[in-house]
Amino acid sequence: MDGVGRIAQWGVQTALPFWAEHGWDDVHGGFVESIALDGSVIHGEARRVRVQARQIYVFARAHHEGWFDGLERATEAASLLRKRAWKVDGHPGWVHLLTENGAVADPVRDLYDHAFILLALAWLGRASGDAQWFDLAAETLDFLDAEMADPAGGYRESVSGPQWPRRQNPHMHLFEALLALYEASGDPAILVRAISIKTLFGQVFYDSHACVVREFFDADWARATGDLGAVVEPGHLCEWSWLLHEFHRLSGEPLDPAASALFDVAMRLGVNDRTGLLCAAVNARGEVLDGSSRTWMQTEWLRTAALMRRLGHPGADAHLQRAGDGILNYHLQNAIAGGWTDRFDALGQARSDRIPASTLYHAFGGIAECVRPTASKAQTAGGAV
Repeated sequence: MDGVGRIAQWGVQTALPFWAEHGWDDVHGGFVESIALDGSVIHGEARRVRVQARQIYVFARAHHEGWFDGLERATEAASLLRKRAWKVDGHPGWVHLLTENGAVADPVRDLYDHAFILLALAWLGRASGDAQWFDLAAETLDFLDAEMADPAGGYRESVSGPQWPRRQNPHMHLFEALLALYEASGDPAILVRAISIKTLFGQVFYDSHACVVREFFDADWARATGDLGAVVEPGHLCEWSWLLHEFHRLSGEPLDPAASALFDVAMRLGVNDRTGLLCAAVNARGEVLDGSSRTWMQTEWLRTAALMRRLGHPGADAHLQRAGDGILNYHLQNAIAGGWTDRFDALGQARSDRIPASTLYHAFGGIAECVRPTASKAQTAGGAV
C-alpha cells in the first residue's frame, strides 16, 4: 500500500473511531476542543463554535461516504449546538465561544464561524435527508445578509467584534460552504452566492501578477501595507486551487487559470527545503516569513495534489508522494493512534502540546479527495478504502 493509501486507511479505520470515543464529552455533551498528546481529556477549555461545526461535518460526511456510522453523533451535536449557540442571547446569529458546560463565553458573531456552520449543515442535510438542516442554513444566510453584508463587497469580519484587518480566509471558507450547500440542496440561489465570492476572489484576493492569494486588507479591500501585506500562505494557495476546481465542476463555468497557477506557486515557493513540509508563510518572492508547519497545511497539499494527479497535472504524482511522506514521516510518526503531532518548527522539531480537534476537518477533506476516484467501492462503516 502506498503512502496515500496508508493515510486514507488511517483516517477511516483509526482516526474516526478514535475521535468518536475520545473527542466527545460524555458529561457536558458536544465535541472537545482538543485532547492531550497521550489521548487523555483536557478539561476547562473554551469551545469554539467553528470546531463543533467542523466535527459535525466530519461525522456527517463520514456517514454519507459509508466510512463510519456517524450520523447519530453528528445529529446529536448539531441539535445541541443549535440549542446552545443559535439566537441564545436574544439576538440572531451564532455565538463565537462556549464554555465546557455549554454556556456562552463570547457572544461575538464571527464570519469564519458562520462559514463552518453552513458547511456542517450542508453535509448533515445531505447525509440525513432531513430538510430542517437546510432550513437552518437558509436562516443563517439570512442573518449574514441582514447583519454582516458589506457595501464594499463580501462580509464584515464580525458583529460586535474585531473588524480589521479584513481577511480573505473566512470568505474562502464561506465559498467552500456555499459550494457544498449548492451540491447538497441543488438550490440555484446558493450558486449565485458562490459566484459573488468567486468574483471577490478575482477582483481582490488574487494577485494575478505574482499568482498568489493576498491575506489581509483595509476597510475598502485595499491590500494591507507593511508586514501583513506581504504574507502569502502556501496552505491557502492549495485550498483556493482545489476550490476553484470544485467551482468549475459544480457550476460548469470555465476553469479559472488561477487554479493551476496557485498550486504551481505553492510547490515552487512554499516547501521547506529542510523538512519537505509546506511552510506557514512566505512572501511573493519566496522568502520564508514563517518556516514552521502544521498538519492542516500538509492535508490541504495532499487534497490538491490528489486532484491534480487525477487531472493529469504535470508533476502531480511526485507532489502527492511528497505530501503523503510529510504527513506520515512527521505528523503521524510517533503520534498516538488516531492523533497527530500538529506543529513542527522550521528545523523539523515537534512543537505541540495537544492535538486540536479542528484539524480533523482538513484531514478528511484530503482523504475524501484521495479516494474520490474509487469512492463507490468504499466499504461500510470502519471498512478499508
